[in-house]
Amino acid sequence: MSTEGNPKLASATFDIDDLDAGEALEALEKALVINPTSSQDPEVLSLKELQTIESIFQPRNLDYRDGEHEAHIDTLAKAIGKPEKPRHLEPITVWWGGAGWFILDGHHRRLAYKRAGVVGNIPVRVFRGSIEEAFSKSVSLNSKNKMPMSLQDKMNAAWRLTARTDYSKSHIALECAVADGSVANMRRVKRALLGKGMTSDRLLEMNWTEAQLVSKGEEKPEVDHGAEAARRARGYAQSIARALKDRPHKDPEGFALALLMLDERLPARLLETAAWADVLADFRKILETEECFDDY
Repeated sequence: MSTEGNPKLASATFDIDDLDAGEALEALEKALVINPTSSQDPEVLSLKELQTIESIFQPRNLDYRDGEHEAHIDTLAKAIGKPEKPRHLEPITVWWGGAGWFILDGHHRRLAYKRAGVVGNIPVRVFRGSIEEAFSKSVSLNSKNKMPMSLQDKMNAAWRLTARTDYSKSHIALECAVADGSVANMRRVKRALLGKGMTSDRLLEMNWTEAQLVSKGEEKPEVDHGAEAARRARGYAQSIARALKDRPHKDPEGFALALLMLDERLPARLLETAAWADVLADFRKILETEECFDDY
């Protein structure tokens, strides 16, 4: 495997999940040239053999979703039970990527097996196809998963399919559960960015909000939350996740009311913070796009 120009690919044992989307795709393409097919389609794999590339095959953004993330893994781990006699979950969907088997759907199941102490004989289902087909399959399977994708996740997934593949507008809209008009708008943004000399890999590294801004010659302002504030925030997030699991996500109205009861000034104070202003700006942008192109 040639690693010229990219020190991260210089080792035969590089951690592909540590690469960004463009680098991971480059690594996969090179690995598939050398080792395009596996000797057999396994029905079970060990935990160690289940590799992940979340920059490509995990369409959900799980940042700042600790409670929901932890609760989902905890529920699955309890369903598995004891490692001596585990109750296996639905097979994890895997794809041969030249350097091993990569998860297309089942990231939380893998973590649940790890939490339950199960390290071998994990049921898998093999998907055969190109990188683009595997990418599309991961979006399709995850959109049907029990842990739902947010509107932002769906828009970002649709953008990534638009940026990387030549699938039809209707195919992308159906796979990602977004409006046809939204995909049409994404195609216009893609043409504008390619016209600026950007590569499809660079487009893949952007989220939908960033792509729109860059196509207009704007840049998304970076919010510096500060290392100390980030440290405190992580502590708060972990405490809330341990205490409430995913209840704030399942009952946002009740949780919002609880914050109001805690201190009626708190919601307004939160809306004034840089962290929430950034999130609200992104969400408003997505809603505006959906409303503008819903009937396109």
